This record gives sequence, C-alpha cells and structure tokens, in this order.
Amino acid sequence: MSPTTVLPLPHRPVRTATHASVAPPPSALDAMLDAAYETHRRFRHGAFAEPCPTCHVPAGELCLTRRSVHAARRLAHRIRVAPTKPFPHTAAKAC
Repeated sequence: MSPTTVLPLPHRPVRTATHASVAPPPSALDAMLDAAYETHRRFRHGAFAEPCPTCHVPAGELCLTRRSVHAARRLAHRIRVAPTKPFPHTAAKAC
C-alpha cells in the first residue's frame, strides 16, 4: 500500500435554525386555520357535511366553539362514509 496524504476539510460553522424563525407568526396560523375551516364549511367537506349533534347547528355551518369540530360530528361523518363491505361490489364479483 502506498502512503496517502489526508487533506483536512475546510471548517464551516454549522448554522442552526430556530423553529421560531421558521414558523409563521400566530396571527398567520390563526388566519390559515380560519380559511381552511371556512373552505370546508362552504363546500360541506368532511364533518361539515353533517349537522352537529352537540351544538345543533345544521350541516354546512361551523360549530359554535371557535376553531373546533365536535367529536360527535366527526363520528357521525365517519359512520356515514364507512364502507359496509370490505370490498367494492365490482371487486367482489371478480373474486
């Protein structure tokens, strides 16, 4: 084996980014969450397609608690969209 020279690597300081500088300010987070809930409400996506059994608002309306969807409303949506059979009807015929 021939002796090889190991060259030193240039030393670069490691930059650490703090999470506070990366995350948007709280007011921006609030605005993003409000916009997402408003979009879901407007188009009746997800749990907003169901009336809320807790606060009794109709489908397509926000729950009375700000920035929250009641668990009963989410559960009602999951029950409604849950498949009744483990396979789609067309796949069951192919088997």
